[in-house]
Amino acid sequence: MTTRTFVPFESLWQMRIDVPYSLFVRAGDHGWSCGQLALDGDSEVVAADDLVAQSELVAGYVAEVTARAGLTTDHLRRLVLYYVPADHDDNINVEEMRSAFRYVLGNNVSLDAVPVPHFYYDGILLEVDAFAGPTSDDYFEWVSIEAPVDELASAISSVESSQILTAHWFAPEDHLDDVAATLETQGLVHEAGAVVSAGPHSDVVRGALIQMRTLPITEVRSEIDNVRLTSRRADGVGWITARCCDGALGLVAQTERIMDSIAAALTENGSNFDAVVKSTTLYVGGSSESELHENMAVRNRRYSKPGPASTGLPVYGFADTESTLTVDITYLTNA
Repeated sequence: MTTRTFVPFESLWQMRIDVPYSLFVRAGDHGWSCGQLALDGDSEVVAADDLVAQSELVAGYVAEVTARAGLTTDHLRRLVLYYVPADHDDNINVEEMRSAFRYVLGNNVSLDAVPVPHFYYDGILLEVDAFAGPTSDDYFEWVSIEAPVDELASAISSVESSQILTAHWFAPEDHLDDVAATLETQGLVHEAGAVVSAGPHSDVVRGALIQMRTLPITEVRSEIDNVRLTSRRADGVGWITARCCDGALGLVAQTERIMDSIAAALTENGSNFDAVVKSTTLYVGGSSESELHENMAVRNRRYSKPGPASTGLPVYGFADTESTLTVDITYLTNA
């Protein structure tokens, strides 16, 4: 997985600030996209406030960046569809969104729909992460879980906790503590306080996991200066996730501490930010561009072009209300 291909960020659409990231990063037959948005080459929102039209556009973007990296849509294993729920029946909203992606990308890719409160550009209703791997992937196993709270224990009973490399969990706002406790009991959450709220209208728990099929994983957990960090490594790949639990700090200060802790963990593992292929940042904040751009500026300083694929977006909150931000990275351990 060590030979990497980068799809330049400005080659298809662009944000309103310069970023040291790539639209897509390929390593071998695996790949990671940045959060794909309905923006054009002039940073203007396309099909404002129209989820279906934005889904059709972004599905095309996903197909295009995958092709530019030398892969096909058959390689797509998972899309995470971060979307703003509709005021009317959200089940219809989600199915229309998923149908638009299936029409362009086929039925073999997992489509994980995750509600978020808003985005930072007026009119944007959707941001999409794409993950790719070979059709017969003997390295990663992509696990998606969607279950009501009272059925969660049964839904996760077959998941092997010792083989989990990455994990993102989203739970109904009124059940964050219950869900976090269940996941912690089963060893399926890296840190219970980092479980993300899916808002007041969600009635299911959503989990997006990557398991290693055969390779053992080494895990180290630590806490320094109110930053809780989990580092997991296997042969060829690693994942680090961190959150700050000091509620007295603002968003930018929490971001600074988190990035310092990740830098230290990478150094401890004999690596650095050049090895990162994917970064995901979830934060609690308003809908202004400035809030995204301010915490993004802190993260951006760690990278240089072409850089990893990166996604950053607001969420409803975390199980630990002292936290306003989590950052996790996937990196190649032999890069």
